[in-house]
Amino acid sequence: MKAFLEKIAERLVKKFPDSMENVAVVLPSKRSVIFLKYHLSKLIDKPIFLPKFFSIEEFIEELSEYRVVDNLSLQFYLYQSYLESPPSQTDTFEKFMSWSSMLLHDFNEIDRSLIDAKSVFTNLKQVKELENWTLEDWSFSSENLTDSQEQYVSFYNQFYNWYVSFNKILSDKKLAYQGMAYKKAASEI
Repeated sequence: MKAFLEKIAERLVKKFPDSMENVAVVLPSKRSVIFLKYHLSKLIDKPIFLPKFFSIEEFIEELSEYRVVDNLSLQFYLYQSYLESPPSQTDTFEKFMSWSSMLLHDFNEIDRSLIDAKSVFTNLKQVKELENWTLEDWSFSSENLTDSQEQYVSFYNQFYNWYVSFNKILSDKKLAYQGMAYKKAASEI
C-alpha cells in the first residue's frame, strides 16, 4: 500500500506533467513538505517548476499577511497593553508573566474559534460578578463587595480592553499570535 504523500505526488505529476509553478500545496507540517518533495523527485525525470509548498502555519501567515511571533515577544506586547490601562495594583513584568500566558492562550482560543471577543469577556465579567454575589446582596450592586472582590471583578473587566489594545499593537506591526492570524486569514477568504 502506498503512503498518502506518494499518492499526492503521483496525482500532481499526472495532473501537471509539464509545470506545477501555478500550484500551491498545503500540508500539515514542514516535515510532510520535505517528504512530498522527495516523492516528487523520484517521479520526475525532467526539469520542471515545482509547486509552492506551505505548512498550514505558513499558509495562514501568507493569507493573513501577519507574521506569527513567539510567546515571549507576545508577552512583551501584552504587557504594553496592560500598562496602558492597568488595574489598581500593577504587576511587575515578572509577576505579569506568571499569569499572562493563560490570558494569551485564551485570546488565541477565542480568535481561532472566530468567537466574538467582546461577548466572551462580557460573559466572563458577569460570571465573576456572580461568583462574588452573596444571598445577602439581592440587588447585585457592587456596594456590598469587599475591596479585594472589587479588585477581582475590576481585573476581569480589563480583559477586553487589553485584548483590543493588544490586537491593535500587533496589527500595526503586522505581527500576530496564531489565533489572530487564523481570524485574519478567515476574513480574507
